[in-house]
Amino acid sequence: MRELAQQAVLSAYIASIGKRTPREAAHDATEICTLARALHRLNETACNYGLTPRQEMRMQILEDRVRTVLGQAGLTLNHFNGDPRGYAVYVDLPDGSYNSFGGREHGYGVG
Repeated sequence: MRELAQQAVLSAYIASIGKRTPREAAHDATEICTLARALHRLNETACNYGLTPRQEMRMQILEDRVRTVLGQAGLTLNHFNGDPRGYAVYVDLPDGSYNSFGGREHGYGVG
């Protein structure tokens, strides 16, 4: 349920910026959430076992893809979080909304 809410919020913000159509905004939001979940799983693996070189490369590819999709959508990456207890990706939303204890400067967490 939380994932659907995150997708809806991201989709609404992406569409409100005006760079993407509502359909493209929904696709971008879904892709960002999917990538964030994959990063979160890798963060759990890194915490529990460590990453293999192949997994490290996969993490870099996922992070690059997140940056690309956010750029297309008109959103700004705040930071990536490697701690599996939190969100994997934090985004700066246009109105400064946030969903974590870090506050506005920490951004909106996904994944």
